[in-house]
Amino acid sequence: MDKSKDSEFTELTELKWLPFIGKDYFNSAQKIMVIGESHYRDDNQESIDWNNQLTFTRDIHSIIAINKKYDRTKVFYYLNRALFRNDSKIDTNVLWSKLTFYNFIQSSMHTRKSRPVESDYLKGWSNYFEMMPILKPNFCLFIGVQASDYLKKAIKNSDFKIKEFKKLEKINGTFPREVIIEQSNGKEIKLLFIKHTSNFFSWDDWNKFLKKGYAKELNWIKSGIWN
Repeated sequence: MDKSKDSEFTELTELKWLPFIGKDYFNSAQKIMVIGESHYRDDNQESIDWNNQLTFTRDIHSIIAINKKYDRTKVFYYLNRALFRNDSKIDTNVLWSKLTFYNFIQSSMHTRKSRPVESDYLKGWSNYFEMMPILKPNFCLFIGVQASDYLKKAIKNSDFKIKEFKKLEKINGTFPREVIIEQSNGKEIKLLFIKHTSNFFSWDDWNKFLKKGYAKELNWIKSGIWN
């Protein structure tokens, strides 16, 4: 894991948890970021204390995404199936060595049925825009589409503008969103919003979609990850 930018992240107003950054991310030809939606916590002191740690996202990511402990959630299991049609043969240490990950909403939900509200999403975008000059991704894959509903409102208070915003054909009950944003210095970032990879997620349908429209990104992510 790369911790070289941690001092910069701790200066960000809306960032509660440090993002996971693969050890090769900053040296990669492609800089690809995976963005989840939100964390959950229990109402016991142990869970509250852990949730308040700066490293909480990194801890959870290590347990679930890298070590494949899917008893908490199958978000990364279904993400792997959507990206690669496979989960069991992937070397997750290699996979995540070149990617970065964090959760968009920087406050925990108290139950799995709880949902972020508008202010959560607007703060999430404010935090995202502050993170981009540090992480400098080329491509951001959002797990979940709802954050995109607040982008046009949030971006007005940022150093970015929307260059392209497309709602694509419905897949598995959800319209994917394809967005290009541009910073004032001219740097463009491609954003893709897909259905949240949890319940009622058809990984086969989404894999076909990703292979058709995002072969370049997929092939780069796939390189060297197979056991």
